[in-house]
Amino acid sequence: MSAFAIIVFVALLGIGAWFLYSARDLVRLGLSNYKWKKTEGTIVDFRDDSFSIDGIDLSSTGVSPVGYKETVHEYVYEVTGQMYQCSTYCFGGSADRAEAAYLIGTKVLVYYDPMHPEVAVLRRGLQFGAVFGLVPIGVALFWLFLSLGD
Repeated sequence: MSAFAIIVFVALLGIGAWFLYSARDLVRLGLSNYKWKKTEGTIVDFRDDSFSIDGIDLSSTGVSPVGYKETVHEYVYEVTGQMYQCSTYCFGGSADRAEAAYLIGTKVLVYYDPMHPEVAVLRRGLQFGAVFGLVPIGVALFWLFLSLGD
């Protein structure tokens, strides 16, 4: 195995490990919320936090404004007689496609942590963004497999 192959392997492995470590709370919450209790909530506010920055747009040449769409939904729910308000859609993902589904006044199913009822989510589960670090780790292992063949 060449020195270059080892450097690429270690770099990809390190990048993947860094991504996973950075998202460790998202992974923990994404896995644990399958056991959370559920209640009915109501969307009370909606805002568009979309923004544009200069970047490389694949449909053109050079630097041009690139838009990022992000919607935020505030919802209220009740647990043992106390009202809570939250805006978490999911752990490790975004709510960019939820705009049409969650209009103000919409009744929603809210999943909340029974030990900390102020922590809630509308879409439970582990989203791809939380485990993205597995991609460079997989590429590193594939790179190692190819390099061992040489």
